[in-house]
Amino acid sequence: MGKMRLNRSNGCWLDIYDAARFTGNSRRLHGPAEFPGLRIREKDWAETIASLSVGPGAYVQCYDLKNFDETVSWLLPNQVIEVVEELTLGERIDSIRLYDRPPFAHEAGYAAYMLWAASHLAKMKE
Repeated sequence: MGKMRLNRSNGCWLDIYDAARFTGNSRRLHGPAEFPGLRIREKDWAETIASLSVGPGAYVQCYDLKNFDETVSWLLPNQVIEVVEELTLGERIDSIRLYDRPPFAHEAGYAAYMLWAASHLAKMKE
């Protein structure tokens, strides 16, 4: 019988928690991958994601599956969100795409990415 090999991490992951400040139940989502209509709840999970941490090689596209254009927003590599409620995300976000690179100009959500990245960089310079 042959060996089963595991790939090394490319830094493309998202850690999610169902309580603020990285407490409660947690799960690591590995990418590149798409999680439409995010369904990972288990017996003890709360209704929402309350905090999250983006891996060093991950670009996270967040959106509502039924209303992509109006709800798409981005999280950037190494971004940590202690309290998701403090983010300016759309009213309802239920889907995530994990990229291991920034989006290309022809891909859905690129304009939102450029706005999100520009505002994030402006905040870092303050």
